[in-house]
Amino acid sequence: MKRSQFWALILALSAQLTFAAPEGWQLVRSDTARDIRVYLRDVPGSSYKSFYATTRAKAGLASVVAVLTDVPALPEWIARLKAARLIKREGDQQLWVHSVYGLPYPFLEREAVLHSTLSQDKSGVVEIITRAERGAIEVSPNRVRLTNMHGVWRLTAETGGTVKIEMWGRGEPGGYMPPVLFNYNLPDEPLQTLRNLRQMLTREKYKEKNLKLIGEPS
Repeated sequence: MKRSQFWALILALSAQLTFAAPEGWQLVRSDTARDIRVYLRDVPGSSYKSFYATTRAKAGLASVVAVLTDVPALPEWIARLKAARLIKREGDQQLWVHSVYGLPYPFLEREAVLHSTLSQDKSGVVEIITRAERGAIEVSPNRVRLTNMHGVWRLTAETGGTVKIEMWGRGEPGGYMPPVLFNYNLPDEPLQTLRNLRQMLTREKYKEKNLKLIGEPS
């Protein structure tokens, strides 16, 4: 695995780090042709909603992880992500990435320092958990620093050579951003991100990928 590839998540916004079936979630977007569904639900004590999105792709676990960990390529497929730069890493399962997100006028760009960790449990399920952290780099005067931003990718191998891909997140956009506008546009971002991720998985560089830290189902 190249040193430029690291465990990453970057689009996600959440506080509880548990996944469940979409119980209590409201389906707000879907792409039937690509088997993508996006759900929203209210967050107690916040005006900003959280999201849960899922799809299935014909790929191995390592192939999906290879896309998620290819830091230089992240802006090619994660919605609104303009730039991603490694700050530091500890081993192969933790890293800190500086991410920059573009927003339409008149809103300022957002930036975040995201600490991501990767794990695979005994059943083979892979999770990448990300939290925004303060510090690490100086705050830009022309951007808004995101500090309340958390999320999870969960990858589950299924029969027939498919992987169930789940992403879940929650956070607050910082600065000036009316909740009604944020919540209206929120589901479009995971929808576009999963569409792009599925397209990335068709690239030769990610196919039939093998990673030492990722065990494939036997």
